Amino acid sequence: MKNKKDLYQSVAVELLTTQSWYMHQLKAVLKPYDISPAQYNILRILNGAKNRPVSASYLKDQVIDKGSNITRLIDKMEIKKWVTRSLCETNRRQMDIDITDKGIKVLLEATKEINELIKVLYSITEDEAKIVSKILIKIRG
Repeated sequence: MKNKKDLYQSVAVELLTTQSWYMHQLKAVLKPYDISPAQYNILRILNGAKNRPVSASYLKDQVIDKGSNITRLIDKMEIKKWVTRSLCETNRRQMDIDITDKGIKVLLEATKEINELIKVLYSITEDEAKIVSKILIKIRG
């Protein structure tokens, strides 16, 4: 049996390897839609806002990858006509960001593919999935 230090190093390596593998799979699934995982995440957040525009700071708080450059991502998504930006009526220093119909269409199409990718996780039982989820949340604790 490995010593405690080696065991936890092995867990760290497995986490990083799995994250890298899954991100590679995710990028491959999203490539035909010309959308990055970070952009997909933003579209999901905007769609979840239910026709209420949100600020860039709200997006920054909600995104999975906290290192994302929200302004740059929104710039690219605005060029693709997936989002709109407008001056906030209540705070003139803030921009309101909203998803467009084109953004919703891309989101729905890409989500179908991502749902297929998620099926790789079906190789573990529901009980195992609950345990893994709890462990990952505990690690981020």
